[in-house]
Amino acid sequence: MRSRSLRLLCCIVRAGVALALLVGCGRPNNGTTPSTLGASAGTAMAPGPAAASGGNPVSAASAGIGAGASAPSSAVGSSTAGRGVGGPAVGAAGRGGVFGAGAGGQADTRAGAGASGRAAVSGGAAAAAGSAGTVPGAGGDVVVTIKNGGYWLDTAGNRIEAHGAGLIYTQDAWYWIGEDKSASSGSFKAVNCYRSTDLSHWEFRHPIITRQTSSDLAAADRIIERPKVVYNDTTHKYVMWLHWEGMNYGTAEAGVFTSDGVDGDYMQVRHFRPNNNMSRDDTLFKDDDGKAYFLSAANNNADSALYELNADYTNITRQITTLWAGSYREAPAIMKADGTYFIINSGATNWDPNQQKYATASAMNGPWSSLANLGNAQGFDTQSAFIITVKGSKTTTYIYAGDRWQDPDLKSSKYIWLPIKLNGKKLTLDNYDSWQLNVTTGEWSAAGM
Repeated sequence: MRSRSLRLLCCIVRAGVALALLVGCGRPNNGTTPSTLGASAGTAMAPGPAAASGGNPVSAASAGIGAGASAPSSAVGSSTAGRGVGGPAVGAAGRGGVFGAGAGGQADTRAGAGASGRAAVSGGAAAAAGSAGTVPGAGGDVVVTIKNGGYWLDTAGNRIEAHGAGLIYTQDAWYWIGEDKSASSGSFKAVNCYRSTDLSHWEFRHPIITRQTSSDLAAADRIIERPKVVYNDTTHKYVMWLHWEGMNYGTAEAGVFTSDGVDGDYMQVRHFRPNNNMSRDDTLFKDDDGKAYFLSAANNNADSALYELNADYTNITRQITTLWAGSYREAPAIMKADGTYFIINSGATNWDPNQQKYATASAMNGPWSSLANLGNAQGFDTQSAFIITVKGSKTTTYIYAGDRWQDPDLKSSKYIWLPIKLNGKKLTLDNYDSWQLNVTTGEWSAAGM
């Protein structure tokens, strides 16, 4: 989604900003490399397993949020200079996190907690993936701070590799499933799975689909993108649909896999063209009544085709409709709020950012509205991947989960999570360097909680 020349220019700009911060603030610039992810606003990390001692040192800023926040492994990136300075700060009670909070850290307001030391509100502690330390909020609530723009690390201190993400909440935990781009190539390496109980500390489970899963996947030109998983209550299987492709993007098929466990080894069921249509960027959606739907880009990305799945979710029963014919939309994501269905998607502009849009309907069968703009003209330098629904005790928050591709190369692509504002059938998406989510109540705030 980005040209390499533009990325290099951004890198030069970020380097200048980093130098200015170093001279003006008298402390290291964090966030420019995976080993020095910093924070411009202190946050607190969610409870979770301690990170490895190799976690990234984090330098929190003066605006530290001491009152307990844990942060999801996603972060909302600023579109320009803020990008290089993003990274979580560690807070009280924060045990190791995705961006690497110190192992077994206790609460501390001092600077400079070490790898096995205490989490810090203002100072160099190791942070977690995109989030910052965790302290219980009011009444013991779990509050997480989402920080965008840097690399997100798992609890072992390694970069999270799960692009084109799909998330599912099951067995009292979140599971994040996505593409491994660590080889900086579009070619298939693996589909990875991570687990978290707080949307902040992500434990790497294992690659759930690899080139050894089937002989078809071992093909030299195999490309696998945008895996999404739902649970079938009748068969008790986890079912994955994804974009199955060849190197020239002429294959354009959907792939279907199943597993007994969400983080187990998935078995290939089929790959095919639904209703004989090309099928590229995709998403999967399970409704409250147990019916499931598959949406993918068709007709060389010119159209979007919506299908209803059969009872076991491994095939289609019918094509419901063709949406926005000739509009060249891709990267779809579906959410449901207060009885209204929403589809968010992006334009088909390769790795380059573009205007994200959305449409609404009162039923999956439609009719669907025309597309309306969401966010700014460049989608805050992201492309939609999934919408995370966080149902709390007081309200529900919907999180736009996107990829910032080619930042500056494919393996350096970042994850960006932003809260969606909902007003009836209108969606608003704003860009935040940092924001907080109360995972317990479902409430969120841009200013801290």
